[in-house]
Amino acid sequence: MLVIGKNPVLETLKSNPDEFNKIILLKKVKPDNKLKSIVKIAEEKKINVVYLNYSEFKKFFDNKSKDEGVDQGVIGFIRDYNYTPLRELVEKNKKITNPLILVLDQITDPHNLGAVIRSAVCLGADGIVIPRHNSAEVNHTVIKTSSGAVNYIKIAKETNLTNSIIFLKDNGYWIAGTDMSAGKTIFETDFKIPIALIIGSEGSGMRNNMKNQCDMLVRIPMTGQIGSLNVSVSAGVFLYEIFRQKNSA
Repeated sequence: MLVIGKNPVLETLKSNPDEFNKIILLKKVKPDNKLKSIVKIAEEKKINVVYLNYSEFKKFFDNKSKDEGVDQGVIGFIRDYNYTPLRELVEKNKKITNPLILVLDQITDPHNLGAVIRSAVCLGADGIVIPRHNSAEVNHTVIKTSSGAVNYIKIAKETNLTNSIIFLKDNGYWIAGTDMSAGKTIFETDFKIPIALIIGSEGSGMRNNMKNQCDMLVRIPMTGQIGSLNVSVSAGVFLYEIFRQKNSA
């Protein structure tokens, strides 16, 4: 799997250097500080670094899906992303007071998935669950959009989200669904409990079978003529309110 761009490569080097097979850099007369850091860490970890001119470097990119960051001049080759089993994620979270797990119900745009992961890491989520089917996976676009944040949170990929929700309930999590028609707003909801927060897909929101499993439905209060937020923006608002409540006196 590829990691494209300075920040994603640098963050992955810092957190998981053993994942790299090699790093390819575009020849530049004056590499900036991030590229210097990448080379320094790679040399310390004995990771093979290859320098190529522009035409050779660009051959590694498919313009339909991998053109993001070609001008940043760095590509890392790493092992495929290693998902964490949900049982292991829940067991790890038993050491945490009022853990938060995000359940992403069929988010198919990798840019949205990457943005949600970045917000989840910045705002203290303790894990993410995605479905095995009808969902974006962790790939080069997700890694780049998250600025390497995928390296700092555990992600489970489960075949049946309904069963996953039931398992989370059985392990003490309250299931909160995000629904713009919900009666309660995020400001009227107590999030100082173990929460599994379901974020629905870009177009249709949560599926009915997910909604039926929820202990509570919550919404973001909004004004104006546009009825909904982008899914990654919406996730960030929900995450921030949970973060605020958990960190308030």
